[in-house]
Parts: sequence; structure tokens; C-alpha cells
Amino acid sequence: MKEFWYRLTAVKRLAWEVMALSLIINVLGLASSLYSIQVLNRYLALGIDGTLVTLTVGALLALLAEMLARSTRLQIAQWLCVRADRVTANAAFAAMARSSYPAMESMTQPARREALGGLATVQQSFGVQNLVTLIDGPFALLFLAVLFFMSPAIAALVLFFLLLVAALTGIIYLLSEEPSREYLQATVAWGSQQLTLSGCIELVRSFPVEPLLREAWKQRLSQVFGARIRVLALQNASGNVGYVAAVLMSILIYALGARQIIEGSLDVGMLIGINILAARALSGATRVLQLVDPVRRGERSLEMLGLFARIPTERQEGMVLPAWSGRIAFEDVSFAYPRQPAPIVESLRLQVPAGGVYAVTGPNGAGKTSFARLLVGLQEPTRGRILIDGMDQRQALLSWWRTQYVYLPQEPAFFDGSLRDNLTLGHGDHSDEVIMALCREVGIGAFLEASIEGLSMPVAHGGGSIPLGIRRRLALVRALLVDGPLVVLDEPTEGIDVAGCHAIAGVLNRLAREKKTIFVMTNEAFIIKAAQGVIDLSVKPVPRITLAVPEEAAQTGGAHV
Repeated sequence: MKEFWYRLTAVKRLAWEVMALSLIINVLGLASSLYSIQVLNRYLALGIDGTLVTLTVGALLALLAEMLARSTRLQIAQWLCVRADRVTANAAFAAMARSSYPAMESMTQPARREALGGLATVQQSFGVQNLVTLIDGPFALLFLAVLFFMSPAIAALVLFFLLLVAALTGIIYLLSEEPSREYLQATVAWGSQQLTLSGCIELVRSFPVEPLLREAWKQRLSQVFGARIRVLALQNASGNVGYVAAVLMSILIYALGARQIIEGSLDVGMLIGINILAARALSGATRVLQLVDPVRRGERSLEMLGLFARIPTERQEGMVLPAWSGRIAFEDVSFAYPRQPAPIVESLRLQVPAGGVYAVTGPNGAGKTSFARLLVGLQEPTRGRILIDGMDQRQALLSWWRTQYVYLPQEPAFFDGSLRDNLTLGHGDHSDEVIMALCREVGIGAFLEASIEGLSMPVAHGGGSIPLGIRRRLALVRALLVDGPLVVLDEPTEGIDVAGCHAIAGVLNRLAREKKTIFVMTNEAFIIKAAQGVIDLSVKPVPRITLAVPEEAAQTGGAHV
């Protein structure tokens, strides 16, 4: 319920306007009951048509005024909700975009997707209709006050039912805590399997994995349905409470009212009006009761989004080197993942001059990708420092640092948009001629020239529809457009044909001639042979470093691949 309060009070002046309009709406809502009483008591008793016309016109005017007030309140409340939804959505984007890489990696992909998907749930659960329903709830006391002047006994009866519904609302709200949480957790786990079925089509079609997946699917479904049944049981209970309370209260009102009519303290017109007022008072309380489930779902989604808010964010301040040469030094660098028995790197000490070319080798799982992420600052050393021209890399301003390296990740991904935007990252300072020249250099010029769209080609779903070899070389073009002094290529020849490998070799030779500092994560013999140094991560815990002798480096030109 805190979210409703936050939305309502975000702009104090508008909050007072909404409350004032709600009071007017509920006061005008008395008109239908008063109309019934007056028609039954005055018109039927006197039979004057003018009285009926006057009462009817007055009731219609009250209804029109109520509709205008409702429309105005709805617009104000909608503005407040849209404002809050925009704040929440922007905060979620900022958290996803600026959270530290290690912290984000610690969350599973289904959990991240579920959290972002929860934005729609929050908008629905704490939307304008539910907000005004909650605001109208306390105004049941207004109808109760009017009832007290008409019949204290019946008012006491209605008060009893209001308190009963309020108590049951609180009980159901508390009981729904655990089932709602279990349902969300089961849904996230099931989402992971849905991701496997939809995203790993080749796995499902090429191997006899269906029985295993079907069994796991059944288990997840059982968990989801079990949690859903418990949630639905509470929803059904809340619905039954409202229905039974309304029917039972109406029966008792007529029974008690009939007794008072016989005694002469009440008439038929007043009894009908009282019943309308009582139903109006109780309906406000029962509508609040029906908010329990959507509010719980909204709270769970807010909790998931709150996980992002608690994740440490990337630093927004730092230092900038006026002219970084590309020189790097590793001072007693160690890195290990949490709860990992052995470190990826331990006690690494190395001076890399500007223009140095190094190959980082090792079998799968040895830590080549982790080492690449250390170089570009996605991961930070657990001990020691990586220095760039004497400055700790962790002190660098990130917006500057990300313009200082050419980075090809092992698993390149793209966002939904045109190929041009993916390659230039939205920066318009690269002409199509420059982009196409790089595409030809890496050996994919013919692929783009054969396409009707060319650089306007739409890219979707992370670029998964583009062949792996083409996708990796497109990612290399994207990296080369940065043109920083540091080059970090993670398995650049993986999934690349022979012609592509020759093209990448040519790119490496050009970068070496331009005196870039190059690190290549690879086990390719022709790259290792040409490197000035080799960092072998297969040797644990301290990697073995092999440096080329000066004569050999001179013969190879430093990095002729």
C-alpha cells in the first residue's frame, strides 16, 4: 500500500485536489438514495407530477456533476500514476544500464527478465483505477454517518459488516504473502525453461533431450500450478467474503428495517434508501478487498525491481589521461570468482610497453574471457592493480575509458535496430564509406553488398539470425570504429572460415603497425607465434609468461601474423 501513498502524495497540491474531488463525488453519490426516498415518500403520497420532475432533474444534475468530478479526478490520478510509472521505468533502466558488471552477472537471466517484465505488473497493479478505488474506500464512513441519522441500529449493523470486511481484508493480505512469493519464484524458474525451449531450438531438435526437458517441465508446472492454486484460493475467498457480506447485510437490513416500519420509526422509502446507502458503503470496502491480489503481485514486482536498486552501480566519476600511449602494467594482479576454489590469475606481474602484442592462451575454462574482462575493466582484480600509464585503471572515468579500447567479446550481442546503429552505436561521426571499408577489411563486404538493405539491415534478438562467423566480424567492425590504443580480442577466429582468418590476420598486422597495444585470447598457433609475449593461463595459480627474445621479435616485425 506504500506505493499507492507514494503516487498520491508525490505532488501535494494534486493530492489535495484528488481528495477534494473524491469528497464531492461521494457526497453527490448520496443523490440516488435521497431521490429514492423522496420519490417514494413525497411523490407517491402527493401525486404531484411537478415534484417528480423536480426530483428527477435534480438527481440527473447530481449524476452529471458526479460524472464530471469523476472525469476530472481520473485525469489527475492518471497523471500522477503515469509520472510514478515513468520514474519507476527510468530507475529500472538506469539500474540495468549502470549496475556493476559482476553484480549483474550474479543474477540469472530469467530473474533479470522477470524483473523488467514486472514493470507492466506494477503499472497495472498500482494503476489509476485501483488508486481511486482505494481513495474511495474510507468514504464509506460518509455513508455510514448519513445512515446513523436515519437509523442508528441499521448504521451499527453496517458498521459491523464494514469492520468485518476490513478485518478479513487484512487477514487475506497477510495470508497472501507467502503464496504470492512462491508463485513469483516458480514463474521465474519456469521462465528459464521457456528460454531453453525458445532459444535453443537446435539443442531440442538435434538431440534426444525431450524426455529430460519434459520431466523438468512437468516439475516446474507442478510448482507453478500449486502456487497458483493457493493464490486463486485466496482470491476466491476475498470474492466470496464481499458477496456473502453484501447479501447477508441486505437481508438483515430489510429484516431490521421491516421491524422498525411496523414500530413506526421508519417508512418504506427510507428503508429502500438506507439499503442503497449501505450497499454503497459496503461496495467501497469490498472493492478494496479485491485489491489484495493485484497489490501483492505489484509488491512482488517492486521487490524484484528493488534488487536492481540495491546492486552497486558503476562509478560516475574518475580521472582522464590527456594522452594514453597504451602502456599497461600488472602489479601483483589476482582474480577469483566468489566461492571459486582456484583463482583465474594469481600474482601476475608484467610490464607491457605501448604497442606490445600478447597472446593469452589456455584450454576452455582456463579464464581467457575473464582475463579479457579484466583488461577492459568489466571485472576488477581481487588483489593488485592494473595500471594504464601509471594510473590505476579503476580510477579512470568510464565514459572516457570506453573510448580507449577496441573490444571483441567472445559472445558478441547486438540490440534491436539497424545494422548501422549497431556498428556505430548511434554516433553519426562515421560515414558509410568508412564502415564499408572496415567490413571489406574483415572479409564481409560481399555479404553486405549482396543484401538489399545493406547497412540498413534490421537486427533483432541479439543478432541471432546472423551467421556466427559474420556476426563476430561485424562485432569486430564495431570495435574497430572505436579506434582506441588498447585492443582486446577474445577468440577472434572462433567460428571463422579460412578466408576470414586471413582477413583478421591482416587486421592484426595493421593494428600492430599502428602501435596499438594488443591482447588476443586465443589458442591459434599462427597468432601465438607472432606475439611478443604469451600469457599461459593453463599454468595455475601463477600464469606462465613467455616473452619473445629481441632478435625473434625483430624478425617477426613485432606482430606479423
